[in-house]
Amino acid sequence: MKEVLYLVFCAVFHLCRIVPVKRNKVLMMCIHNEGENGALSQMETALGNYGEFHICWFHRDVLFASFKGKLKFILRVPYDMATANFIFFNDNFMPLSRLHFSKKASLIQLWHGEGAMKRSCLAMQLPPKEAKRLKKCNEKMTATVVSSKAVIPVYEETFGMPASKIYPIGAPRTDYFFSVKDKAAVREKLCSRYGLDPAKKIVLYAPTFRDDEAQNAHLMEHFPFAEFASLKDYQLIVRLHPQIGGVLGAGKGFKNVSDYESVSEIALAADMLISDYSSIIMDFTVQNKPMVFFAFDLEEFTEHGRGFYFDYESYVPGAVVKTGEELIALFRAGNFYEEKIPPFRDFNFDYLDKYNCMRVIEQLVK
Repeated sequence: MKEVLYLVFCAVFHLCRIVPVKRNKVLMMCIHNEGENGALSQMETALGNYGEFHICWFHRDVLFASFKGKLKFILRVPYDMATANFIFFNDNFMPLSRLHFSKKASLIQLWHGEGAMKRSCLAMQLPPKEAKRLKKCNEKMTATVVSSKAVIPVYEETFGMPASKIYPIGAPRTDYFFSVKDKAAVREKLCSRYGLDPAKKIVLYAPTFRDDEAQNAHLMEHFPFAEFASLKDYQLIVRLHPQIGGVLGAGKGFKNVSDYESVSEIALAADMLISDYSSIIMDFTVQNKPMVFFAFDLEEFTEHGRGFYFDYESYVPGAVVKTGEELIALFRAGNFYEEKIPPFRDFNFDYLDKYNCMRVIEQLVK
């Protein structure tokens, strides 16, 4: 069914190519649903402050929500894509491999993560047919925006594109953390919604998904919730990846915040992070907040999962623990290896300010 939709999408797109590209028309292709504080939303705000742009959106959820959504996908979106002056992406969009754009159109990949962590796209062991198609998609891009010069070689491998198309001008989605004026209000909002104690440190547990559904179903069984609840100075909130969000209900010793609209607001309000292989660590890195890496299945994930660009244990910006006992002992000792944050941050981020979107506009749009 998906392949049929894509073929119809491509046919309609090429029919719409007879319509001229409209100056300053912008299409936000939200393939990765990263929420209201994602890269695309930050770019929309910046463009609105900069000049007169006509901005259209496509959200991936619309495609699967209803029959009307599928009609919009194969009729309206191809028209917007064929006539847009600028198209911003936050993930791969496979129909691109079959599309031919006007020279007046700029396709800009913002991606949904920053820096370098897990292997992705062409850096993974993909089936040859899928890898070839993905490379064709990336060849359509005018530019890819990354967070530092140091990660350019990583993205050359990931997207199969030359360094000349990769712009280390900062990650637009991190503008949020440097532009919020009332951070206390964001924290108060989270505390009020979930009944959290403002006087205690908020620790966010945010594991990423595994490719094996059976592993996802049992993922939360590894965390020592009862023991963590005995730590008097901390309170735990849990945010699961959308692909595993259905396996956790309410529980003792933690608050499930998986239904909260903005991941960025949670990261801003929380004092600490416990994660494993998730790119959410970048949100805490730019804020210089302590992180703990609960990698109970590191060997298996490295061998059978995506793997990493660098040696995991020496690279990540915090303490690595592999059992629940080690995790609790670490919190009781209070040593989170925060000295690992600065070198990790300096490697992955050249800019720690609220002007990443403006750099994109100045260099790729203006």
